[in-house]
Amino acid sequence: MNGKEKQVCDYLEEKRDDIIRLLQDLVSKESVNPPGDTRGAAQVILDKLGEYRIPCQEIVSNEVHKSLLATIGEGKQNLLFNAHIDTVPVGDLQKWTTDPFNEPLHGNIMYGRGCADDKGGVAAMVMAMCALRRCGIDLKGRMTVNPVADEETGGENGAKYLLENGYLKPDMVVVGEITTNEVAIVHKGLVWFKITSKGKTAHASTPWDGVNAISKMVGFLHKVEQYYKEELPRHIDPLTPPATYNIGTIEGGPKVNVVSDICTVMLDRRMLAEESLEFVENELQKLLDEYKAEDPEADITFECVNYSPSLRTSPDEELVKKSLAVVSEFGRNDQPVGYKQSSDGRYFSVRGIPTVLIGPGVASVGHTPDENIDVREVVECAKIYAVLAMRLLGYKE
Repeated sequence: MNGKEKQVCDYLEEKRDDIIRLLQDLVSKESVNPPGDTRGAAQVILDKLGEYRIPCQEIVSNEVHKSLLATIGEGKQNLLFNAHIDTVPVGDLQKWTTDPFNEPLHGNIMYGRGCADDKGGVAAMVMAMCALRRCGIDLKGRMTVNPVADEETGGENGAKYLLENGYLKPDMVVVGEITTNEVAIVHKGLVWFKITSKGKTAHASTPWDGVNAISKMVGFLHKVEQYYKEELPRHIDPLTPPATYNIGTIEGGPKVNVVSDICTVMLDRRMLAEESLEFVENELQKLLDEYKAEDPEADITFECVNYSPSLRTSPDEELVKKSLAVVSEFGRNDQPVGYKQSSDGRYFSVRGIPTVLIGPGVASVGHTPDENIDVREVVECAKIYAVLAMRLLGYKE
């Protein structure tokens, strides 16, 4: 680490309490999704950037989903730091032993909804930008910090909206998801299938007069589960868990004494980076064709109702190599890892933009009661972001 980098890191260490206070303020502004109202959290960030005289663009995709864009530096190359300021709901308050929004600090541990997923990363990137500005680092490229809305329900009114409407045109992306400050270069994608079975209604006392849509669905699901249980464990990636499936919901039948003429199922299929939407659709269609051949009376169809692409970035990318070098200087793993969940990074990766995930916190605490984060990781992450921006973009001496 050179003198300029050390200067910035020392400044961030001096501002440790400010970083913690910023994160506490972000957590105190409820932004649970739904409804995903991020205006309060966005204002906290605007106020902090204002202290450092950093201009910030506000983008509202509808009345409540507010995202931000703040940029420092000049030049052609753009390095984007993206993280989300919406959170999942609190859930059953009785399962919490702490206040989800205003819990005092417990030593180095902060509790609260969103403190790890994903406001810790947000606080780190905002303060990294502020430190670079205050220390007079004149970047040769543009560093953009992009706190976004709506990640927790798919990003339609957040990162995806900003990309599709031309607000974001980055050359490289760092997504501040929970990786314990390691460098993740891959995560799985997902597809949700709605499966519909149609039958013929009849009185339960004469079921032979009808066709039970639920029974036909049960037969098909048995075939699907048998195949997935045998086949998916063979679909592996060295950096992520294997491909998976889950039968999430099933609905059908108006009454217990009526032969049901309709049954619907929602199936969640998690895809490896090497698996395409076409592949998993063909996989399910083959099973359906086989089942219909076995039972010509079955009238079953399916459709894709939600698709989220996977993320994969080559370890040979400059972004990956320099990210690994930086995090290793802070004692973190010098090899790339995988990310078990999904992220807004998929929207950049699918467009061919090199993307990594680096952020504070342990992924297993996200979406749980008593969500928590070690604030020392947040401070460390701010240093990582700042040094990474300096090395990727360069700066004037």
